[in-house]
Amino acid sequence: MLTATAFLIVLICYLFIPGLGGMRARSRWRRFRERVRNSALLPKVSFRSGTDRGPLGAHRFIGRIEALQGDDSLWVRGDGMTVQAVMSGADIYLMPSEGATTPDARTLLEERFPEMYPSPMPWKRMTSLQEGAKVYLVGFLESRDGVLRMYGSRDVPLLAILHEGQDIVPRAVWSGRQKNEYWNTVTPWALLAGSLALFSIATAAFSSHQASPTARLALTGALFPLLPLLPPGVVFYLVYSANWRHARFLRAERDLLALSAYLRAGDAVDEMIGWGDGLPRDTVPLIRSCRRRALKSELGATLAFLAGFSLNTFLTLVILNAVT
Repeated sequence: MLTATAFLIVLICYLFIPGLGGMRARSRWRRFRERVRNSALLPKVSFRSGTDRGPLGAHRFIGRIEALQGDDSLWVRGDGMTVQAVMSGADIYLMPSEGATTPDARTLLEERFPEMYPSPMPWKRMTSLQEGAKVYLVGFLESRDGVLRMYGSRDVPLLAILHEGQDIVPRAVWSGRQKNEYWNTVTPWALLAGSLALFSIATAAFSSHQASPTARLALTGALFPLLPLLPPGVVFYLVYSANWRHARFLRAERDLLALSAYLRAGDAVDEMIGWGDGLPRDTVPLIRSCRRRALKSELGATLAFLAGFSLNTFLTLVILNAVT
């Protein structure tokens, strides 16, 4: 009974919950990149927008924060005009300063990839931002009573990206992915809960059955979160990290090439001035190659992790068998 309970805890706390959180994280970042990519073909807010009245459809706008008003209004000024953004329910991201460099062909050649990714942030944290912070807005635009107002709709949720530098679209697509989706907001709590539960089972098993196989297995399971980082298996963990980082770079390269193809297909080559000139025009075979090599790197990372984990698990059981 204790063995089955321990096995169930391992499946739920170490695999199912972090895996489910990882799928959710990967899906969220995929939607983020798609929304940023699609925004590149949306019309920019212009002076002409202010001459019309009523709903004007999906737009994008780049400016600097001018003022905060009330609980949900953000005034943004850019290109000689001001837009009121209704931030209630908006998706807000903070681009790290590390990602201020626009990716280009040399970046891909040298495999320089930012360690940080855009940080989601709640609206209440934006109330502490200083005037003049640069923001990229994507949402539904309307003109009412002489005021241009941007808000989120069902089809076009409001997206706000706080950033510095230029070329926000390729930078956001390039860096908009989590380092490791398995390590997400629920992972630490799931690992902690599983480790404590297994440690309790091991304690109870040692007390009731002395040094039983169930007790050793439960104690080994309680150490699972630490085992990959212990020698000698840590060597495999370093191999895993290198392969996973390379796979992450290849997925980012694939997305950047897909963005280039998307803009060229939409006849938006002006959006690529400053970053897309050195990228190849025939991106389809390169995108396929990146996808294939990324899968290989992820497979290599998984095998390396399992090898190191299995080695340390075996050694832990041998040691526990010798001392208990």
